[in-house]
Amino acid sequence: MGKLRAYVELSRPKNALMSILGALTGWMNSSSIYDERLILTCLVPPLVLMAGNAINDYYDAEIDAINKPYRPIPSGRISKIEALNIYIIFSLLGVALSALLGLLEFLIAAAFSLSWYIYARWLKRTGIPGNALVSLGVAFTLVFGSLAAGNLTNKVMIFSSIAFTSNLIREFVKAVEDLPGDKAYGVKTIAVRIGVERTGVLVSLLSLVVVVLTIIPVTLRLTGIIYLSLSVIISLSILMVASALCLKGKLGERARDVSNLIKASMFLGLLGMLLDPI
Repeated sequence: MGKLRAYVELSRPKNALMSILGALTGWMNSSSIYDERLILTCLVPPLVLMAGNAINDYYDAEIDAINKPYRPIPSGRISKIEALNIYIIFSLLGVALSALLGLLEFLIAAAFSLSWYIYARWLKRTGIPGNALVSLGVAFTLVFGSLAAGNLTNKVMIFSSIAFTSNLIREFVKAVEDLPGDKAYGVKTIAVRIGVERTGVLVSLLSLVVVVLTIIPVTLRLTGIIYLSLSVIISLSILMVASALCLKGKLGERARDVSNLIKASMFLGLLGMLLDPI
């Protein structure tokens, strides 16, 4: 039972759930048809993402021993070879299922499966490029769902840009949270490069970009009252609280709190996008 729990923790099921919601959001905002393709569409992103989480922990074992010693590998509950096997199995399964949806969906799944390996082994240590790739993966769950539905819409493209920018903000905040281990192992994150205070200012500026992007679908009359309530009013209010903490210079001491606020904002924003077509 302990081993199973460690495997679940390695896969980060909360992130997997967000990827399912992303794919479902893309589909529901592109089609009113619900068939077996929708099931496949909701299976591929979490499998590819969970594979990426496993290979990320494989290469981050030494850093996690400093930043997060409770993680499955540094705590000794899972070996590195077991994490590598999870990456291989989940990647192959996700890519194989994507082939049933079509060539474009297959290429996207295969590209991100390979990208997560490249990210974990090399790109993560470059900082911003790695952050951008992770955020692109989040954004593409919506695009993937829309493409699988057979109709990539402007509305979904705007939604995906919101997802990209919001996740990029959270990546920068997580860089502050992981600063001790990253410094020790020479990872060139944004926090290492420009410092905690400037990273906080950058997070606040990008939060304003998210505000503008989130309001655009409303001004274009692409969305309704559910999106306005959840994605605009509630989600952006939480994001502004996180931004205020950054501007007050509290990002260094409250990075985890800020990260959790941004995560909550992202979840509610995505929920508003998901429920908007109803």
